[in-house]
Amino acid sequence: MSFMNLSVGIVGLPNSGKSTLFNALLKRKIAAVAEYPFTTIEPNVGVVQVPDERLEKISRVTIIEKIVPAAVKFVDIAGLVKGAHKGEGLGNEFLGYIRDVDILIHLLRYYDIDLPSRNDPIEDLQIVNLELELAGIEKPTLYCLNITESKLKNSQVQEVIKKISQVTRQNIDQIITLCAKLEAEIDELPENEREAYLKELGVDFKSGLKLDKIITSSYKLLNLITFFTIVGRKQVQAWSIRAGETALTAAGIVHTDMQKGFIRAEVISWQKLVEVGNWTAAHEQGLVKLVSKGYLLTDGDIIEFKFS
Repeated sequence: MSFMNLSVGIVGLPNSGKSTLFNALLKRKIAAVAEYPFTTIEPNVGVVQVPDERLEKISRVTIIEKIVPAAVKFVDIAGLVKGAHKGEGLGNEFLGYIRDVDILIHLLRYYDIDLPSRNDPIEDLQIVNLELELAGIEKPTLYCLNITESKLKNSQVQEVIKKISQVTRQNIDQIITLCAKLEAEIDELPENEREAYLKELGVDFKSGLKLDKIITSSYKLLNLITFFTIVGRKQVQAWSIRAGETALTAAGIVHTDMQKGFIRAEVISWQKLVEVGNWTAAHEQGLVKLVSKGYLLTDGDIIEFKFS
């Protein structure tokens, strides 16, 4: 499957907070969609930038202000009910979307308010997993526990995480706890007010917000790595590619003409470029490698393609 079709589906029972999380993620959306190889985006699909501190560091040493992050597509999938595998409720729509995405974010609710069904994240987990199993669907999954603000420092949350870990057989540190409502609200505030607002709630500014972790964890689960290009020495851009792909494939992601007329590529790791200070010095010190189309990319490579 090509990079252009890679996507992350958000699933869960009704009222689990899927749309709230999706809307919060869209606050990190890419403004200039035309910079990317997919330009038609459906209403339930969002293209979200991948946080990457390396871009800023490359920008500083190359004195190029414009940066374009890599991107991931997120899909807000219809809520599931028991019997979805039989087509009950929005089951057909739910399962149809799931078959079209590459990985899942399974959002589990853990609220203080009463809901039509029990407020039991483990039961919710088992319902969704059973429906997927009965439908014959097995996909990589990132599990997220969606809690209310009052549970941000609740010790019971850790017990729930342990149970999720046991059921899913995933490490505890791979399960993300977040308050989707808070994530959505915080982006509505001016940047200079966000830290104070979180402090009032008793939440640490750096560790309390989890949107970036969800995005980067999804990126890794998709088995993606990042390479960089310096377009016309006017723009530093990050691109996503499957781990284990070649320079020829990378050229095609940037532009099909580069792939068709590929001659060779010049490659340097982002760390080396930052250390040496600029592209010219990197050449003078022999740090830039000439590679053929079969070169296997490494995460963080900066590439300049030579093509006819």
